[in-house]
Amino acid sequence: MKKIAIVLALCVGAWYFFVGGRKLDEAMVRKYYENEAHAVYMRDAEKLCKQLSRKAVIQSRTVMMGQAQTSTHDRDQACEATRKTFGMFASMGERMGGILTIEYDYQIERIEIASDRRSAVVEGTSVLKMGEAAMQFKSSFTQRLERELGQMRLVHGDDVTVVRLGGRGAMSQSDFFK
Repeated sequence: MKKIAIVLALCVGAWYFFVGGRKLDEAMVRKYYENEAHAVYMRDAEKLCKQLSRKAVIQSRTVMMGQAQTSTHDRDQACEATRKTFGMFASMGERMGGILTIEYDYQIERIEIASDRRSAVVEGTSVLKMGEAAMQFKSSFTQRLERELGQMRLVHGDDVTVVRLGGRGAMSQSDFFK
């Protein structure tokens, strides 16, 4: 009887932690984006991948040199794209004669937490600058985050990114942020 009570208590504890436990709040959402920024600075693609749900769907529109490209990625495709991007950063840094500096900033404009407090829709912007003015990515995003196995994870994302290349004819800082 004692063993049954212990097993039952462990099952209830596991259910509470993974399914019914702590509801999400604004602080958890903000912590998700802090962790994301840290992973970008560290160029840690695996850490970014861990923030994606297994059922993630990310729809992206990228505009570069007047050409728009639309894509939809699942978790595995998004992780592979992130690995390739960080590999490109490393390659560019080597070609530029050293380590390529990265600056990353984001702004959360709106957080809407669902009534059951299991998901949140977040709208915001982010700017990633590489090598000061070598390349800049300015994105606006709408993302849905959910609690999954005790973690905050991205389930759905829609983003639009404008890529600016530095060098000859590069835009000024004020032009970029218009």
